[in-house]
Amino acid sequence: MMKAELHFKKSLLVSAVAFATFALAGCANTAPQGKYIDGVHHVSGKGKKSEITLEVKVEKGNITQVKTLSHKETESLYLNAERLLPEIVSHNGYEGIDAIAGATYSSNGILKAINDLPRVDGAKPEYQTVGARSQTGDDDFKLKWSIQPRLGLVKGDYYFEEARFRQGHMGSMLVVVDSNNLQDVILAEFNESGRPNYYTRLYQNVPKRMSEYNFSMGKKKGTAWVQSALTMEKLMMEKDQLTFELNPHYDPKLGNQLSEPNRLKYQGIDIVAGASNSIQQSMIPLTAKIHSRIQAGASDALFYQQAEKLLDEKGRWTGVTAMLRLVVDKNSHKITRAHYDEIFADEKKDIQDASLKAFYRQSKYDSINYVEPARIGFNVMIDALSSHLKEGGSLFNINDLPAAGDTGSYAQTGFTKRSDAWDNYLRLADVLYKQMRADGVISEHALPAQ
Repeated sequence: MMKAELHFKKSLLVSAVAFATFALAGCANTAPQGKYIDGVHHVSGKGKKSEITLEVKVEKGNITQVKTLSHKETESLYLNAERLLPEIVSHNGYEGIDAIAGATYSSNGILKAINDLPRVDGAKPEYQTVGARSQTGDDDFKLKWSIQPRLGLVKGDYYFEEARFRQGHMGSMLVVVDSNNLQDVILAEFNESGRPNYYTRLYQNVPKRMSEYNFSMGKKKGTAWVQSALTMEKLMMEKDQLTFELNPHYDPKLGNQLSEPNRLKYQGIDIVAGASNSIQQSMIPLTAKIHSRIQAGASDALFYQQAEKLLDEKGRWTGVTAMLRLVVDKNSHKITRAHYDEIFADEKKDIQDASLKAFYRQSKYDSINYVEPARIGFNVMIDALSSHLKEGGSLFNINDLPAAGDTGSYAQTGFTKRSDAWDNYLRLADVLYKQMRADGVISEHALPAQ
């Protein structure tokens, strides 16, 4: 009995040692690799208002302690950002850590400082700013689409139709065709604004194409409104087709059943069920009107678009694309429509400014939540530009437009500084102006006084 008991205890001891060895081996495999030079290091990174200096202790290649030595950030925001310090220790570095929402600049200052720690292999990777960690599950959003405009120059005969449908939604269709071959569809673009009495106040009168609407719809229904629009636009441009035959077996009761061939009102189209009403009740009827106008003869208006990726001082894409559109009357040579916008990249990782990553696949004009640094709505600026040009104002004399200059104290005037968007606009305006003058389709515009 004693021998059996002794043997049993010995077996337990062997098993315990084996388990402990296995557990330690498992920890060794998952623990952060030692990569930094041992010692106590002082490193710094630029926050929103100041340099942030940290003291970092490294033992056996791993970060064991991080504390703040100095900063001049807003105290309440920086205290929030300091929540990253224990995460840096557990991650043994800044990789894989997102910024704290509301303290994005301070967070990036801290993480950039960690990037300056001396490494055992002598490497110093370039730091890439990070966005705020999601509080709404955006990181789990799997739907994909692209709203990036075609780069460079697009020009041709211009057609546009808009009309309200289904409870008051406003649908609009833009078509540009080759001036020398009216059957060649160069650009087809559909947009829709939520009806004024929309049940979600946030989206009342808001354009859907490049706003948060697509993410909101995508989370609820598993598909984004813009995906159907883009699918149809591609079809129209690739096939130079603006009209579609009615489906003789159409059954409206099957509208949301994707597997049913008779759920669609028109033949030869492929659309997402969640946006099928917009396509069938607005987009296709509007393009049919445009088709009839094209058959009747050339448009009396010309369309010019210039789109460019905005680059930083090192020639790298900032993740923002600038786009200017102008429509000119062929007879009067005057601008009848104008729109400028800045469009964010399709992926967060491509947007350099961490504070802007949340606006991926949106534009400054259409986004509900985008905040223009000049302290005035971006849409207000662009609406003022459009009115200025339609009223005969110069493309270049824009000093009277909102946020076109430094106007002093925000408390006194409501503005703080000139918007960077105006310089981007002027560069694109110069490109289009030279092209339109070369084509002989626009009157001379006065340059700003030097």
